Amino acid sequence: MAGALALSMVLSGGMLTGCSNSSNTKDTKTSEVTKKKEVKTIGQKTKDSKSLKITNSTGKKITVFETKSSSEESFSDNLLENGDAVKNKEERTLYYTTKENDKLDVKIGLQDEDKTFVFKDVDTTDTKKVNVSLKEDKVNLDVTKKDGSTATLTPSEDSVKTEEEKKDESEVKQEEKKEETAKADSSNKSNTSESKKDNTASITNTNSNKNNTSSSSSKPSNGSSNNSGSSKPSNNSGSNSSSSKPAEHTHDWVAVTETRTVVDQPAYDEQVPVTEMREHEICSSCGADLTGTDASAHVYQHMINGDDKGGWHSEWREEVTGYQTVHHDAVTHTETVTTGYRCSTCGAKK
Repeated sequence: MAGALALSMVLSGGMLTGCSNSSNTKDTKTSEVTKKKEVKTIGQKTKDSKSLKITNSTGKKITVFETKSSSEESFSDNLLENGDAVKNKEERTLYYTTKENDKLDVKIGLQDEDKTFVFKDVDTTDTKKVNVSLKEDKVNLDVTKKDGSTATLTPSEDSVKTEEEKKDESEVKQEEKKEETAKADSSNKSNTSESKKDNTASITNTNSNKNNTSSSSSKPSNGSSNNSGSSKPSNNSGSNSSSSKPAEHTHDWVAVTETRTVVDQPAYDEQVPVTEMREHEICSSCGADLTGTDASAHVYQHMINGDDKGGWHSEWREEVTGYQTVHHDAVTHTETVTTGYRCSTCGAKK
């Protein structure tokens, strides 16, 4: 009895172990499948964010990916953190946010490149996917809409400048601003100094008039009338203060353009008939097609009726034997369109 009980416990333990191993194997396979289907992301997903499918087809790794709303002045920090890079042929999901009525600006940089490419006012409405390609050493964005139409976006003219060139230009602009500020300050100080001099002269004249007035009480009245006109204060301070205002900024509007591909005729498939010349047996009396029939019996019947005109003869006729599918590519052309205007000095848009 004790032996039977021990054997039962050993068998039940083995069965439990087998079930546990089977369960662990299934969990492992499920985890592996989940990892294979997982698509990496760029940016953080929030309740206000939008998403796009991005595929790298440049042949190089993408090491810089930054975004911003078109009305914002500066880009975000690099969304590829801690040495992360988008490999060639890799697909990622981009999460981004834009302000109301704004479009998306994108900055992209490739590995071992000291320049970045900026795409301004990217319209992501009804966009299905975006393919990042490299043509003539410039990054392009191939945009595919949900209706199947495509457009190729080229980078802005100043985006291919190296970071050092942009830094130098920024430093030059800062120096120019400092010089303008210094000139304005110098002009203000000069006007203030002139105003002080005028006020001092006015005070001096007033004091002099007082002295003359006091002395005139003991002197004949002839002298007092001569000094009465010199007591008017100077008005130069008012005119100098208006010249210290800084000059107003005048916008230098430059057109912002993008190249789009327009489909004149969509691609389509055509069914073209395939023909072949085939021989037919034709009755010389009535013109009936005797191909595949008993021609002798047909002619014999004409002989019995007395209207035989020479049996039958052969004719070659063109017949449709099938159809061949011929594909016609879409007919397209590219257009450069103006999407807005930007001030080349301050970056304002309209």
